[in-house]
Amino acid sequence: MSETILITGGSGFLGRQLIGELIGQGNRIVIFDLKSPAPVLHGDDHDVVHVRGDITNLPEVLNAVRDFTPETIFHLAALLSEPSEANPWASINVNGLGTYHILEAARLFDTKRVIFTSSMAVYVNSEHRVEVISEPAIQRPQIIYGVTKAFSELLGLYYHRKFGMDVRGIRLPQLIGPNVESQGFGQYNSKIIQAAILRLPFEVKVPEETVVPLLYVKDAVRSLVMLYHAPEDGLVTRIYNVGQIMPPPRAVDIVNAVRRYYPGAQITFKPDPGFTEVAKNTPREIKGDEAQREWSWSVSYSLEDAVKDFVQSFTASENGES
Repeated sequence: MSETILITGGSGFLGRQLIGELIGQGNRIVIFDLKSPAPVLHGDDHDVVHVRGDITNLPEVLNAVRDFTPETIFHLAALLSEPSEANPWASINVNGLGTYHILEAARLFDTKRVIFTSSMAVYVNSEHRVEVISEPAIQRPQIIYGVTKAFSELLGLYYHRKFGMDVRGIRLPQLIGPNVESQGFGQYNSKIIQAAILRLPFEVKVPEETVVPLLYVKDAVRSLVMLYHAPEDGLVTRIYNVGQIMPPPRAVDIVNAVRRYYPGAQITFKPDPGFTEVAKNTPREIKGDEAQREWSWSVSYSLEDAVKDFVQSFTASENGES
């Protein structure tokens, strides 16, 4: 199918890669973001429109949805974990109210489908920590990022029940991939690899044995595209865990994997109490059983595959190759 698709946060790490996939399927893309998008590597210029807009400003959101009448909205815009803890009020506005604005605009202008990204942060809790997470696991997040994501999930499900809207979403583990710019507690996983490629020193702010669920960014994009294409009559769960790289790698495993390419990588461990506490309260494993059952999802990248593709993709981008 070919549609007009609006992507909030489309200039970000995940959005940039999603755009390439959706354009390749013949869709017209509207990027709604305060940040200007990077050059699009697929499709002609007319396939992409950039609307400079603020997700916290309801009239700007309403105007964009009214003017472009997208059939689908991918809601990716969010303030991540580290800046959210530094400014919880901004997190509530961006992540909580931002989701409300998108859902309300979609309701008012009859957008056919809303797909949004939640997070494993809804499970980060020191008092109710569970090692292995499946869909029925309790959500009692203790960081504001997780609180706003849990709110967004429940609000999306409410709009589905109350107004019959097709709202669907995925809970992402920590993503790894090239060209990460945003700040979050788990971004060290990508920055380990990127620093090694650039021959820069890097201090990892968690202990060597730290394990957090990881997913390569290309698998994350593929999960969003698969959910986008999934027939609605087969969706029961609606908000899905999508699993992770298995077996769960430790921070030191990522260092060792990248040192196969860059033996002299200057990676050291200097744990920070705040980062370590968040990591300690994060589940070690998140299962994606319902996504597999309802729309045939499975993770494809191992740690070795992810590091190899990361190195190749980042090196190509640095050399100006597409």
